[in-house]
Amino acid sequence: MSNMCGGNTEELKRRIYDALKDVMDPEIGLNVVDAGFIKNVLVDQEGNVTVEMILTTPFCPLAHIMISQVRRAVEKIPGVKSVDVKIVGFGIPEQLLRRLGYR
Repeated sequence: MSNMCGGNTEELKRRIYDALKDVMDPEIGLNVVDAGFIKNVLVDQEGNVTVEMILTTPFCPLAHIMISQVRRAVEKIPGVKSVDVKIVGFGIPEQLLRRLGYR
């Protein structure tokens, strides 16, 4: 993984969001970005990435799988030095409710 010093963190952030669109929630069949599970992606100048995401419930039986898939998708991107996935809350995202026709 290469160093981001002097690199474009916004471009890297865009590539991270694109890669995360390949990570599917196996229960609902939507990717984690369009479903609204990814709340924020933080990238520093060295290429250290923090992905902040939510889960529908603290008891989600597939949480470890989704976290692992998010981490692996981001680690593969050139310019990423490290990846930290943080769960920042629980609930059903507005994007998911809209996609399912509830709002």
